[in-house]
Amino acid sequence: MRSWFIFLAMGFVVLQTIESQVAPKLKVKQIHLQYKSPNKSIEIKDTSLVITEKKDVFENPVSSIPSSSTFEDKNYTLTKKEVYDLIKYIQDNKFFDLNASYGASEGERSYPSTILVKMHGNEKEVVYRSNPLFESSPEAFRKVEGYILKLRK
Repeated sequence: MRSWFIFLAMGFVVLQTIESQVAPKLKVKQIHLQYKSPNKSIEIKDTSLVITEKKDVFENPVSSIPSSSTFEDKNYTLTKKEVYDLIKYIQDNKFFDLNASYGASEGERSYPSTILVKMHGNEKEVVYRSNPLFESSPEAFRKVEGYILKLRK
């Protein structure tokens, strides 16, 4: 009987340990994230996700200048686990250690992408201005950007 009780107690301890490591009390922590690029913007406020996509219309098929543009909003709700995983991914990739800007200088021709993150009392905005004559974006920026873009395809 005693060995059975010890076995149950050990099983309970192991189960609690695994549960705390896999999903540590998925309380939604406050996060506000904004991603902006020339054709897409994404905003996350806690579990709310809004994706805005710009669609250019070309009436002249040989013109590179759009005749008009429309914007389409898509609204989603993230799960607590998705928010937790996003926060952990940002922290694991040391996003808050990045410089404020990379790539082309302000005023140079470029295609800017911006990520602004506010969480845990910290705020960080990083701008990458894409231009082939300048450095590529840092790995941490690319990883966080890729993660954000894959949230809802």
